[in-house]
Amino acid sequence: MKSKTEKIAAACLLILLIINLLPIIYLGRFNHPTGDDYYYGAEAHIVWEKTGSVIETIKEALKGAAYDYQTWQGTYSAMVLMRLQPTVFSESAYHWVTFVILLLLTGGIFYLLKPVICRWLGGSSASWIAIASVLTLLAVQTVPTPAESMFWYNGSMYYTGYLAVTFFFWGKLLRYLLQPRIRDILYMAILAVFLAGGNYISLLPGMILLVIVALWLLYKKDKKRGIGIAIVTVAILAGFIVNAMAPGNAVRQSDMWKIPAWKAVIKSLLQGVRYLVAWVGPGWLSAAVVITPFLLKIYGKTDLGFRYPVIVLGLIYGIFCSASCPTFYTMNSTGPARAVAVCYYGFILFTFAAYGYVLGYFYQRVLPRVREGYKLPKISGTVMSAAILTALLLIQAANGSLAETTSVKSFQSIISGEAAAYEQEYLERLAILEDDTVEDAVLPPYENRPQFLYVGDLAVDPQEPANQKVALFYDKKTVSVYCAEE
Repeated sequence: MKSKTEKIAAACLLILLIINLLPIIYLGRFNHPTGDDYYYGAEAHIVWEKTGSVIETIKEALKGAAYDYQTWQGTYSAMVLMRLQPTVFSESAYHWVTFVILLLLTGGIFYLLKPVICRWLGGSSASWIAIASVLTLLAVQTVPTPAESMFWYNGSMYYTGYLAVTFFFWGKLLRYLLQPRIRDILYMAILAVFLAGGNYISLLPGMILLVIVALWLLYKKDKKRGIGIAIVTVAILAGFIVNAMAPGNAVRQSDMWKIPAWKAVIKSLLQGVRYLVAWVGPGWLSAAVVITPFLLKIYGKTDLGFRYPVIVLGLIYGIFCSASCPTFYTMNSTGPARAVAVCYYGFILFTFAAYGYVLGYFYQRVLPRVREGYKLPKISGTVMSAAILTALLLIQAANGSLAETTSVKSFQSIISGEAAAYEQEYLERLAILEDDTVEDAVLPPYENRPQFLYVGDLAVDPQEPANQKVALFYDKKTVSVYCAEE
């Protein structure tokens, strides 16, 4: 692939990514809070309404997080963010949830891949932009549950948001290893403490990777980098201990089915195989075809040896599977859909890391030997990739998988009027909740339930915890949803 062709292709792929993100972002303008958004945000909203002070509102969120730490769970930083959900400050602020989540996820992937491609492998900026665009596009378009991973604040912030910050953490870690700077230690330590207060699904792979790096630097006797990584490792482990030792964890765990750690590890390793079988399909293959010419151009110049494919693939698979351990350990299952989405995003990055390493191994170590014994025909890699990609896209069009992508479904929800109808129903309910003359608010159930915007509703029983928090949020005596047949 020539440099000019590479730049044009990268620009086209970046534009394609942006175009595909637009309908998803636009659908976010019809997005509104529900369930746990109110449950965690009620007290902070009351303080904001009374004082109009950001500082006082944050103080209330910290107070609530301290209460959660004692009674529910130890994810200290996440509990603060949950209690500062956008509607605490403004009803319209919730429209920004999807945009912010996509910005974090896209930015995290691009930030992580730049040092890998441009500095570690010695590739060009065009290759970085192209590969990052393709992987981001695949992740966003094919994630199993966009509703819980991109639209619902409580679920998407806690899982997708923290994973995106984890990508930034890994990106900063790679930059530090390539060029150590003291200030990067501070940045990583801050991110480490923040991430340690979030979900374990994205935290555990990051901790394992950090420990491996620390042990490697210790083995290499690299004091310059080792001290910095040791500080960051201590920070994340300390935060994890604070998280794990929370009294509230025991309270929550009493309602769950906990299994021994070794069983959780075995089940996670087996689940990794199931994920590979389920998720490696035409979409993944199409992405692999698109990025292959860019990788081959990089491998033609890089001095990376690709010497230990078995060890590297084993580590990649183990770290990928570790994301499933927390939910198997605490729930004996893969967890909620939003947790599975984190595993899916990890699947995209880890499987393509494995693919890139295997491709590099064959290009650097196998292909030269084949060329010595056989005269291979010269075929343009770009032309071959274009032909294979066309075939794969035709397959996806034929089996309907292209119609199931996040952008297509978002666009359909918008042009069908379903999203606007859902918002109108929400506004009608909001008018009841904001009516000062109504003490016992009875809300009509939603008739329009867009796949990405609707993630559940309040209960008929006004004594349900979420209903009580909505009542507190809007200063009502009770709030309930009447049955549709009434």
